[in-house]
Amino acid sequence: MVTWARQGPAVVGTLSVMDGRIGKVVLVGPRAAPKGAVLVLTSADGSSVETRPLAGQWTLLAPDQVIDVLCMQERVFGGGRLAPPGAL
Repeated sequence: MVTWARQGPAVVGTLSVMDGRIGKVVLVGPRAAPKGAVLVLTSADGSSVETRPLAGQWTLLAPDQVIDVLCMQERVFGGGRLAPPGAL
């Protein structure tokens, strides 16, 4: 499950990744934008923060999280028919 919040023009989701770390997904643009979404994780020892483009990181997320992230990105930044989210 992803918990979403609005932070300025971005939408930030907090989630637990498959290896047990807590991470954040930051959505700032549509899927077509190379930097439209990033995954922010604390290193395993907690000493640093890693920021990775979300593309290529899908194996760190559970299937329901992938769907939630893609749908939220489309709802906020896409041109499809998904309704915009309510208040975040």
